[in-house]
Amino acid sequence: MKIALITGAGRGWGERLAQELAARGFHIVANDIHPAAAERTAEQIRTAGGSAEPFHADVANRVAVGAMVQEILDRWGRLDLVVHHAEVHPHRGLLEMGEYEWDRTVAVILKGAFNLLQAAAPAMISRGRGAFVFMIPAPILEGKIPHAAYGAGKAGLLALAYAARDALNPFGLAVHILLTEEGDSPSAISAAAVLDRIAALDGRSETLRLPPCRDLRPQT
Repeated sequence: MKIALITGAGRGWGERLAQELAARGFHIVANDIHPAAAERTAEQIRTAGGSAEPFHADVANRVAVGAMVQEILDRWGRLDLVVHHAEVHPHRGLLEMGEYEWDRTVAVILKGAFNLLQAAAPAMISRGRGAFVFMIPAPILEGKIPHAAYGAGKAGLLALAYAARDALNPFGLAVHILLTEEGDSPSAISAAAVLDRIAALDGRSETLRLPPCRDLRPQT
């Protein structure tokens, strides 16, 4: 069974992608900083006939991420796919927010991705197979920044994803940039096709657009 680690799996896109990848034969490690949210997603997958387990860890904590990845490897002997969805949405504007809120937002989005790359990539490289998925709101590419700290984190994540492609593609690993659409934005390919291409683990890195969340329905 292929193993997928999904951060921020307790809600939104993380929860949906966990369900969809489970339907495609992955065992899901549903990570979330809120234990109840991670357990809820895992239970939903198991109820639908899939395989999943919750894992509580803060992706901004390097030691916690390393321990999480090592536990997955110890238990399953492999890690095939990492989807980084964990994120923070600040409540105060640029001129009002405090230093902690800024640091926490950027740490979860950007440092979390860095921690995951360094923890998981070596095991994937040793097998010559695996993939990372980094999620970027499509409007950011057009300069539409919903919040300074969130936008800075996601813009940095985009740059990190490109750097990861350069570093990991020679080893046969794929790094996907998954652009999430909002509102009525069109998508060139269906949500199912996007997930099928990610799940293939064929070593081909792509930038893919996922339709609005309401257009994604768990498989039956």
